[in-house]
This record gives sequence, structure tokens and C-alpha cells, in this order.
Amino acid sequence: MLLEKLIYNSAEEINLRLRTLSLIRWVAVLGQFGSVVIAYFYFEIVFNIYQVFFLISLSAILNIIISVRYPLTKLLNSNETFFYLVFDLIQLALLLFLTGGLTNPFCVLIIAPIIISATYLDLKRTIIIGTISIISLTGLAFYYYPIESQTLGFSKNDFSQFEIFSIWSALVITLIFIAVYCFRVADESRKTTQALRQTQIALSNEEKVSALMSLTAAAVHELGTPLSTISVVAKELMNNAKDSDLNYDDLVLINSQIKRCSNILERLRTDSFSERSNEFINKLDFKRMINEIVNSYRNQNIELIIQSEKYFDKNNITITRSPEIIQSISNIIDNAFKHAKKRIVVNLKNINNSIMIEIIDDGEGFSQDIFPLLGEPYVRKSAKNKHHGLGLGLFISKNLLGKNFGDIKFLNLKDQGGCVQILLSKNSLGLEK
Repeated sequence: MLLEKLIYNSAEEINLRLRTLSLIRWVAVLGQFGSVVIAYFYFEIVFNIYQVFFLISLSAILNIIISVRYPLTKLLNSNETFFYLVFDLIQLALLLFLTGGLTNPFCVLIIAPIIISATYLDLKRTIIIGTISIISLTGLAFYYYPIESQTLGFSKNDFSQFEIFSIWSALVITLIFIAVYCFRVADESRKTTQALRQTQIALSNEEKVSALMSLTAAAVHELGTPLSTISVVAKELMNNAKDSDLNYDDLVLINSQIKRCSNILERLRTDSFSERSNEFINKLDFKRMINEIVNSYRNQNIELIIQSEKYFDKNNITITRSPEIIQSISNIIDNAFKHAKKRIVVNLKNINNSIMIEIIDDGEGFSQDIFPLLGEPYVRKSAKNKHHGLGLGLFISKNLLGKNFGDIKFLNLKDQGGCVQILLSKNSLGLEK
């Protein structure tokens, strides 16, 4: 079953090129060949050199075949990297079997495949490679061809069982520690990279919408004047024409189409899609922006209450349209609607040098097991909660706002549910304090 899952996910790509693993293998082949030649002919260490050369040649031949069949710039998927590492691991274990097992100082190289796996592969494949490594080390502790050398002055009986066990213990502990360490660091890096990519996509989409709205508003404004001129001229021509004139019907048709164009422009002018954008400075009324964001998520099952302090009406607060702000608030509102039961309250507050948008839902709130990790990507809710998520929306919002505008705080209010406080710096919004 596990093998089927690995094959099923074979299309998954990772950021590791064939050239990298091919170069590592060539270095390993040259190092193995050089070590064997020096050990056998210079230090006169006794082992079966023909079998050893066969294993080294097998690795070199496989590398040549792969290099010829595939371009070195090929991006390897998880399965290809997995089987690549398994082969290298088994080849190294067999070499150690023929050359003294754990009494061979090069046995430490058996840790190399698990480092690559923990850095680039997923948890299941890393566990499999780690298990194969531990099994190989355990087998080499009991079964191997001992080596000896008169030149160096050691025999095959010089290593006691306790010394071999000590080497085995050290290697297994080191292997597990390095695997866990590398996997955790690499996994966090992968998650953050993927989340930032999603952030860029979301921001790019919002920027396209903003540009489209600005273009629509500009088109409405620019087309209004020439259309009015055409309408006046067409009416004059129609008033001076008689019903019996050959072109009278054409003039009636032109006037009807001009009226239709005027109605279309009027709808665009009064529609929120174009009203949100000013053709020159792209300014938004702050309260209206919040209402428009919230309205896109409204449904009949949840009551929505928007409360604002007098500061917003008295000072006529307007801000420059920002894709970061729109996207961030939208993510928080969307999250509130997903978890609310009957009601959501949005409070707009003036707090010293900041504007606070407080979003409170009457849901179950943030579960305690993920509360310290809120704002991080790929955080899952408790299994008891029917809503499962990756925390990507909160991560995007926190990063978009934290970069230029302010910060986000997460709270659990007693008997009220979850609360998200969005703090926007007045200075970053271009407002007076």
C-alpha cells in the first residue's frame, strides 16, 4: 500500500536537479575507488577487491546510463529521488559488508542519504530511508567480512563486541538526530516558501482587480463627454428631419443606440465596481470599503453588525486603495463567516496612532492547540472542529499587513468566540494622527 502511494505521487516535483545527485554520485565513485586502491595496495588491507570494484563499477555504470538517458537539468520528482537514494544506500551498505562493516571508518557515510532525504523529501519517504539505514547498520554490526593489515598492525579480532556496539549506537543516534533536525528545518522552509507564493498570487489578483476598476472608472469618465456631444448632434439632426426623409429611420436607430450607451455608462458610474475607484487618486471611503468587503460575504444565516466610532464620520476618513489591505481584510472576514454560528460584529475604532478593525464571531473560537501558532502557514484546527484549514489566509493577511501597514492580533473572548484585531498605522495610511 505504501509503495502504491509513492508511485501515485510520482508527479510531485521538488527543487532538486539530476545534475546535483549525479555529481554527488561521481564524487562518491571516485572517492570509493581511490580509497579502495590506497587501502588495498598501499596499506595492504585484506578484502575481496574484485567484488568491491564490481559494486563501484555498478554505481558508475548506472550514473552513465541515467546521464545519457535524461538531461542533467531534469528536475527530479520525489519518487525518482527516493529510489536514487535507496540505491546509493544499499550500494554503500554492501561495500561496508565487504570491507569490515562498522569497523570500517567510512561507515559514517551511511548518514549521507538520510540528510538528502530529510532535506528534500516528505516524511514517509524519509522514514523509509531512515529505517533502511538503521537496518543496514544493525546488519553490519553482526554480519561482515572482517579486514586486517600487517602494515597497519591490526587483525580482524582487534574490535570487541562492545566497541562495535558503541559505534552502532553512535551512528544510529546521530542518524536519527540529523534526520529530525534537517527535516524540521527544511519542512518549515518549504511551507513558508509555498505560503509566500500563495501570498504573491493573492496580491497579484487583487492588484489586477484594482487596475481593472480604475480602468473602468476612467473609461466611464472619458466616454461621457464625446457621447454627450454625439447625442446632442443626433437629436438636432432628428429634429430637422421629416418622417418622409430617407434617413429618418436611421436617425431614430442612432438615437436609440446612443440612449442605450448612456444607460450602460450610467450603470457603470453608479455601480460599486466603478465607484470604488477614482480615476485619478484612487481614494476610498474607509467605512464604505469595509461595507463592500463585508457585503461580498453576506448570507441570510448570519447577522452582520458594523459599528464605528464618530471619528470616522466626523473626519471623513478616506484612504488610498491598497491591494494588501483589501486582501488581508477579506481573508479575515471570510474566516469569520466560516466559523460564525449566528452573528459577526465588526468594530471600527480610533486608537491613538492606529485604526483598529475588530472582527468578532460567535463561533467556538480558536482552539488552544493551535492558538500559539496562529499566523503561521499550514496550521490545522483540532480534529473535533468541523472546520479544517491550513491557516494560509491568516498567514497571508499577517504578512501583507505586517510588511507595511500594521499588525494582526488573535484573541478568544469569553462567551463571544474568536476575535481578530487588525491594527493599521495612520502614518502608513496617509492619515493625520
